[in-house]
Amino acid sequence: MISQLKGKFIGYDKDAMVIEVGGIGFRVWASAGAKSLVGEVGDEVRLFTTMVVREDSLSLYGFESVDERELFDVLCDVKGIGPKTALSILSALSFETIVAAVNAGDIATLASAPGVGRRTAERLAVELRDRVRRFGLPASAEQVPSAWTVGSPEGDAISGLMALGYSAMEAERAVRAAVVAGYRGSAAEIIRASLARLGPSE
Repeated sequence: MISQLKGKFIGYDKDAMVIEVGGIGFRVWASAGAKSLVGEVGDEVRLFTTMVVREDSLSLYGFESVDERELFDVLCDVKGIGPKTALSILSALSFETIVAAVNAGDIATLASAPGVGRRTAERLAVELRDRVRRFGLPASAEQVPSAWTVGSPEGDAISGLMALGYSAMEAERAVRAAVVAGYRGSAAEIIRASLARLGPSE
């Protein structure tokens, strides 16, 4: 099994990242967090990966951390959640948001992910409650404020995302995930990392 890849980002193939390692291009279906690790073609990137084996296919999925990869595996164990849906959930909500929502029984947040209805969200909250406790939340997550003032990089990033058509809740959730992942330098940097975690605005 391939547990991680470190190589050169050479572009996308039908929304999958292509990572060149030793002259071989690996096609990786990556989470939004993993996609945010690269900016330009030619950048070096390391992804933590898991391979999903089906009768008619071998698919490689990539993540920005070991915890994100393990949460993906946990999500896939839930009835009705396949790899593509699990990846979509991780990309829409982020690792930290999912763990916090499951711990809090926050059905509304879980149901906001694409492909997840209320019944599935309730199943996630019940079936994952004991399994996500081992993850906890990064210490940095506890340091992230619930709101940011206008003029701060985080506050300006939220305003910028709202100007692009995202709701306040979507913008703050994406900025929070980006900040926890280490993007704190400037509003532009945070917006770029946040956009990788968001789908197209309505």
